[in-house]
Amino acid sequence: MGRAVTDRAEGNAGAPEVGQAQVLETLRLDWGNAWDIGCGDDRWQAARQGGTGHVLTRASADGLELALRVSCGRQR
Repeated sequence: MGRAVTDRAEGNAGAPEVGQAQVLETLRLDWGNAWDIGCGDDRWQAARQGGTGHVLTRASADGLELALRVSCGRQR
């Protein structure tokens, strides 16, 4: 798993890698107001709440977070 999402969930870069459930919780805290976020079958996905727009799918949590940022025009 990448480091952007996992670093925030861990609180520091030196800690052991976080579990998938904690990373999922972090993404939902950041994006859950507008997106339904989940993971399964080695894919991370986000769908706009209300069923409008397209579904984003990526192979990693960091990839999904980047796709969400691009889709929403958010800068880091």
